Amino acid sequence: MSAAETARMAGMIAVGGTRLLRDALGDILGTSLPYKAADVATPAVLSELVSSGATRPDALPAQITRVQRQSIPSVSSNCENLVLTIEQEGEPTLPHSLFVKIPMESLLTRWFFTIINAWQLESYFFRHVAHTQPLRTPVTYATRCQGTRFYLVQENLHEDPDVELFTNPDMMAGAPLELAYRCLDAFARLHACHYGLSASEREKILPLKYHLFLSPGMGLAARMLNGLALSPCMKRQPGAIPPVVEEAYKRSMDHWDALLAYWFSGPLSLLHGDSHLGNFFVSGEEMGMLDWQAAHWGKGIRDVQYFLIDSLPAATLAEHEQDLVAYYVQRRAHHGEPIDPQQTWQEYRSFTFHTLMTIVVSIGFGALNADQDELMAEVLRRAVAAAQRVDYAGWLEDYLQTVQA
Repeated sequence: MSAAETARMAGMIAVGGTRLLRDALGDILGTSLPYKAADVATPAVLSELVSSGATRPDALPAQITRVQRQSIPSVSSNCENLVLTIEQEGEPTLPHSLFVKIPMESLLTRWFFTIINAWQLESYFFRHVAHTQPLRTPVTYATRCQGTRFYLVQENLHEDPDVELFTNPDMMAGAPLELAYRCLDAFARLHACHYGLSASEREKILPLKYHLFLSPGMGLAARMLNGLALSPCMKRQPGAIPPVVEEAYKRSMDHWDALLAYWFSGPLSLLHGDSHLGNFFVSGEEMGMLDWQAAHWGKGIRDVQYFLIDSLPAATLAEHEQDLVAYYVQRRAHHGEPIDPQQTWQEYRSFTFHTLMTIVVSIGFGALNADQDELMAEVLRRAVAAAQRVDYAGWLEDYLQTVQA
């Protein structure tokens, strides 16, 4: 990094620390948001959270008299997910069961995720953007982000008999092909919805300051984390990354700005960003999506490759990859925004690096949830296999030659 970038990064690190200190002071003064499950799962606190962060007038007034936490497993890499049964005084304004998402208690987790604005982004998305999407997203009754803390109060999808949710074991086993095709159609609908907008039009929907790669703060953090993560990842997973993939990774970081220009030029769509099977749910005949912490503007095929590589065993994807990508292209045309098949395939090849670098960072800096270690190792194997199968290294060299010509 340049001296200026180093200074900016140091400033971001300091901002994260300052937010933690302010939260700690607010705990003393009573002005900070609660972040411990035991505190949130009480009638008075939960009523106040709904009232102060309400997104729907019909959720008010929140008069919760009893809260009971359900023992439904809900694993997340950076959040604690609570499923709460509630009782209310008078005419109910909320369903009898709620899903509440709060940060993990870990200082390191809260410091890291406030630096990259993940929780600020998700809170903004569910307050301002979710209702504009063509896919079902969880009904959100309240959300707020302050300092290194945030919360979402949403419908409990476990209560909906038409909903099927997916877990880590489902990802390990791999999505059935019929389900994969349904997800691809959902992506096509999503990506055709806000396609080809001007920069000013995009800004009104999801501002650039939340962009994972292009905003001044998050973009710099992404560059730094991706560059630093490779070595510790290879130490934790020895032999998982062969030399040709390692070299392509390093070459990519050396030419990061050129890659950003390729990935984010031309007509863009609003992407989910963390588009693996675990963030989908079946909703009757339709598909919905959860956890929009990584939503950003980009090329739709980026969501597609991330989903396919993360959610299908390598052997299955190798057999059906071309057909799956072709189906997505067909469905884009069906939903009114056709894209070029050949160009889309080249973009697919380029974005295999996104899946690789994402899992490299997750493993390199230590799994934020140890229960996910086995899944992370499998996703790394799938990402490496994909990079080799589509010859990402070859695509990169061809692209760099055109840039340097």
